[in-house]
Formats: sequence, structure tokens, C-alpha cells
Amino acid sequence: MDKSKIILLCSSLFFFTAAMAQVAKVAKTAKDVKDVKETQDVVAPKLAPTTYPVMEVSTDEIDIMIDNMKYKEAGDKLKKNITQAKRRRKDTSVMDAQLERCNRGVQALRGTDHVVVVDSVVVDKQTFLAAYSISDEMGKVAMTNKGRTTEFTTQLGNKVYASEPDKESLQLYTYYLENGRRTEKKLVEGLDVDGDINYPFLMSDGSTLYFAARSSEGLGNYDLYITRYDYDEDKYYRAESLGFPYNSYANDYMMVVDEDRHIGWFASDRYQPEGKVCIYTFIPNSSRHPYDYENDPLAEIITAAKLRPIKATWTKENEAARQQTLMTLKKASQSDKQQTNYEFTLVINDQKTYHFYRDFRSPQAKLQCKEWMDKSAQLKEVGKKLQTQRDSYRKSKGNKEQLLKLEQQYERLLQETAEAEKLTRNLELQ
Repeated sequence: MDKSKIILLCSSLFFFTAAMAQVAKVAKTAKDVKDVKETQDVVAPKLAPTTYPVMEVSTDEIDIMIDNMKYKEAGDKLKKNITQAKRRRKDTSVMDAQLERCNRGVQALRGTDHVVVVDSVVVDKQTFLAAYSISDEMGKVAMTNKGRTTEFTTQLGNKVYASEPDKESLQLYTYYLENGRRTEKKLVEGLDVDGDINYPFLMSDGSTLYFAARSSEGLGNYDLYITRYDYDEDKYYRAESLGFPYNSYANDYMMVVDEDRHIGWFASDRYQPEGKVCIYTFIPNSSRHPYDYENDPLAEIITAAKLRPIKATWTKENEAARQQTLMTLKKASQSDKQQTNYEFTLVINDQKTYHFYRDFRSPQAKLQCKEWMDKSAQLKEVGKKLQTQRDSYRKSKGNKEQLLKLEQQYERLLQETAEAEKLTRNLELQ
């Protein structure tokens, strides 16, 4: 072999060896990347998004009809369009989803609740809790996760309901507070709602739980739900949507009900620009009182369901209750420091609110007020014992008979306290 061929052969072998080394290096790098990714998937699973979905303006004709609650008209049109599309062997999945929304909307309209919305205020979404007049007797609601979630602490300060991100969604957990430290968290079970669960609030009865969820079965985005605790099964009952007017196509969340003041609040970004939210203040109903879908004018029901305007919920019959609630709200907005100097707070009428025993003109009303205050103190004390007994029962299946007796005692005192307050007011007005 001549010298030139030997040089050419050596050169080829050199480049071949270099190329193979490069291939091996690339393969190793790819394997390393794969190994790192697999490790990341195990160590740091992808967390669910906790931000609000962006409320985009609908441009599709059917979506616009649905947003305006014209469910029947939209449904009829969709059925025709779906039939035509199937004849032409076209995909109907989008229209099928729209039709499902229409069906859910019609059912929700049938259950639209009669509710008196006394006021509304538009605030910044990141500080919306400041618009709630939440007293310490109701517990505490706090923003968490940089304002994307909330947690609720019971009035006794011994238990927390918190929304936290899981692998694929936000879930609701509970903690007990022992010596200032949180116990191991426990998933709230029995709700039977898919998707993100957020914004918990437990009423003073220790059983009724409100929350918001982004569910596939909802009306769109966050919807408000209610459930109650099943002591026998140690879990909550299947949650139910509150329907209209509390829910909408937008984000509706953070339901809070003050039983003592008979006032409720919830937040919604319906009709609001990005970054703003409307806080609706309403008078809670003791039970649902739906419109008569078959006989009441549909336009009236839709207006009530939209809460646009809120004046549509006002009538001559509820005017006195609405004014009374506005007065209570005005008093509640006073500073906590000022309130602590009061002996009590008793709304006599639209013009008078008493805070001291010396305010009474009637000696009988003054004596009755003391009985009301005694009943209120007993109610508070029994309420604390009841909450403690409920927690003990949940943890260790405690004495059910004793729990039921406390429940009955609390309900009796609740009624007696309300009657004592009413009698005090009537005696002063005589």
C-alpha cells in the first residue's frame, strides 16, 4: 500500500472515531436529561394552577345566549345544529358540551332562590376580604398562597379548614391546632365534587360548610356549594350547588353567613373587569324559597338569577328587613376598639341603637335586656362546649347521646335568646 493510501485510511479512522464519540456523548446527555426529568417528576410533581381563569368575552352566538341565560332558545337551536351536523358526519363535541351547559342552566333556573340582596360593592380582588364584616364570633378567614387560596379558622381557634394545591387540583384539608402547632392534615371527605375546591367557611353550628369549586358539573368557573357533616359516617354529605342567583357563568366564591346578625356575603366577578370583584350582601333564608318556574314570568326569574340590578330583589314586603340589615351593617363597620367599650349592641329601630343599660327609658325593657344578655352568655358557653364535643366525637367517636343533648340545648337557647331580644325591643317601643 502506498503512502498516500495509508494517510487517507488513518484520516478516515480518526474522523470515524471522533464521530462515534460524539454520538455516545449525545446519547449519554439524552439519557441524563431523561433521568433528571424522571427524577423531577417523582420529587416535584406538577402543582395545579390556583389562579382564576381569565374571563374572556364570548363571541360565539350560542355562548352569548348561554351567558345571557337564554338556555331554552340556545338549546333548541343547538339540537337542530347537532342534527344537521350528524347528517353531514361532522364532529358535534363542541355543540354537545354547549347543550349540556344549557340543560344545567335550565335546571338551575328552576331552582332560582328568592333572596334579598341589600347592597353590593366593587373592590380589588386581591383585598376583597376587607369588604366582609366578619366578627371574631364567626371565626377567621385569611388569604393564603399569595392570595390565590383561603383558609378558615373556627371561632375557638382549634381547627383550620384550608385549600391547598395537590398534584392536579386544589383540595380541602383540615388541621387541628394543638399548643400552637398544626396536626397532620386530613382530607375533607364525602364532598363528591371534582376539580378545584377553595374558599371554605364553616358556620357556627359546626356542621354546615360552604365552599367554592371549579367543577365539570358547575355553571362555569368557581361555583358555590353547601354541605353538612355526617357524624355517623365521620365525613361530609355530598355537596350541593347553591344555584342561582349565588352562582353564574363567572367566578362566585367565599360565602360567609353571620347567623347572629342575619347577614350573608359572597364574592363574584360577574360583570367586572379583570382584577375587580363585587361583594354582594344579602339576607340569608332559613330554607330555599325558589321561584315558580312554571307560573312566574321567565324574564323576572332571569333578572333575579342575574342580580342585575340587585333592586330586582327588593319589594315592599322586604323593605323593612332590608333597612334593618343596612343599619346593622353600618353599626358593624365601626372599629373593634369602639365596639369593645359597649356593654351590648341592640338595634331598637332605624333611628335608635342601644349600647348601654342607661340608654333604656323603660325599666321593664332594661330588666329584659339583662335576661337577654344572660341568655346570650349561656348560648356562647354552650356553643363552645358543643364545638369541643363535636371535635371529640369526630376524633374518637365520642358520646353520641351527650352530643345530641348539647345540640338540643343549643337549639333551645338559640330560640330563647332570639325571643328575649325581640321582647326587649318591644318593651322599649311601647
